[in-house]
Amino acid sequence: KAGPASSSAVPPLSIPGSTVQEARIALSTRACRSPAIDGYTKIDAACMKQSPTNQWFQAYYRAGGKQADLVVHYDQAASYDGIAVAWGLTNKKDTVEECAAHCLRHMPGDIPGPFQQMPCNVFVYCPLEECWEPDAWHATKGDCWLKFSEAPAKPEVNVRGDLSRAVKERHPEAPPRVQWVSGVLLPPGVELTNGTWSPRVNW
Repeated sequence: KAGPASSSAVPPLSIPGSTVQEARIALSTRACRSPAIDGYTKIDAACMKQSPTNQWFQAYYRAGGKQADLVVHYDQAASYDGIAVAWGLTNKKDTVEECAAHCLRHMPGDIPGPFQQMPCNVFVYCPLEECWEPDAWHATKGDCWLKFSEAPAKPEVNVRGDLSRAVKERHPEAPPRVQWVSGVLLPPGVELTNGTWSPRVNW
């Protein structure tokens, strides 16, 4: 399977608020239940706020770290999970690069909502006229979801690459291959891994 690809090769650098190794650990550690376990109905916001990922971001900002200095990593034909900090159906962008740029500009508190104090570290973009997902939403071209995810260096992946036979049996209308493009923002020197499957892989 094709895995994630970084937008560019970036050598390890000093990171405001932490070492590269500390950032790598914090941004690969998942302390809370997956938000998709109960269909996003029982997200533990307090746990997310206290998670190693959010605590790392807050320390990074306090030390003078800039959201815009994070490195963009893209994963073609993949849909990453997370909790929305900007609703994709009403956040249209012309390209995935513009979607990534919005995540690079987004700061906690920018957009009202239950998770408005969380940073953006994941984005999911629909580049086609329609993008299939196993849920009730009708995704169309330009949808740009900005999300917060625990462990963005080890993201929860809903679907990636060619859809499995099991998915096609559950959803005969599904296309043969994932139509979304996803990405994460990480500090220089922290690598994006293939991640883990989210509960949505079985929807």
